[in-house]
Amino acid sequence: MKSVCLAILNYNGKKHLEHLLPTTSAAASKFSGTCAVVVLDNQSTDDDVAWIGREFSSVQAIVAPKNDFLFSYNWLAQKRSEDILVLLNNDLRVDSNFLAPLIRHFESPDVFSVSARSYDWNGAEVTSGPARLNFNNGFYSWKFDTERQKTCYTLFTSGGFMAVDRNRFIELGGFNRLFAPAYCEDVDLCFRAWRQGLRCIYEPGSVVWHRHRATWGDHSKDSLSTLARLRSLLKLFIGSLFSGDRVWIKTYPATLLYWLAVRRHFLWMKVRDRELSQILSRIETEC
Repeated sequence: MKSVCLAILNYNGKKHLEHLLPTTSAAASKFSGTCAVVVLDNQSTDDDVAWIGREFSSVQAIVAPKNDFLFSYNWLAQKRSEDILVLLNNDLRVDSNFLAPLIRHFESPDVFSVSARSYDWNGAEVTSGPARLNFNNGFYSWKFDTERQKTCYTLFTSGGFMAVDRNRFIELGGFNRLFAPAYCEDVDLCFRAWRQGLRCIYEPGSVVWHRHRATWGDHSKDSLSTLARLRSLLKLFIGSLFSGDRVWIKTYPATLLYWLAVRRHFLWMKVRDRELSQILSRIETEC
């Protein structure tokens, strides 16, 4: 059986871990294979790491080199030796049997990732399902088909509660930093996996309860300060433009140089209509 590392991303999230860690510890002990429970701490400024050591001796707390949001998983994947990484936000609870339904799919060598079914925190509403791609007026979008609660393929697996083949994750380069600080990095990762002939699966037999966007709130101060800086820069740019200042002459070349640096990422992300149609046809078939 595949070995598993259950990896929980955390930043000043003790209030979430108090709910999650008892359930992950129970799930790991109930799993028939080898499963390590790891909290990947993004340089918390509270006493999260010390608290984990006192309250959950079976859980390993690993401090990331920097607070890199979920891109810290790229670093962790290189450090671990387990076959499967189960990536979890800290604002969850998990069912005691949630691991086995996820891990069984990895007996097939072409499975890249498997996503669990999520409920809201009170268990009243299903909040996930297989992801489907929509095209409207020249724009692509996606949504979870929450009505389809059966094992099936999905465009992508949710980065907050999914299992990935660790070696495949490394081969694909992990989460793409073009999507920093957050959102859509799981879509990009899984689409790249589909393009490589791999498969992504939605497994409703694996259940979690999710306090939606609670983790992002823990980063809100940093996020707001970043937005404030961006607003200040924008005001400075517009003010300089109308005042006759030529700061934009320096800004334009700098922007062009940055675009050239990241252009190769956009080039390999582009897909032709025929390839996209083939991938979407695969996703629409049953597992």
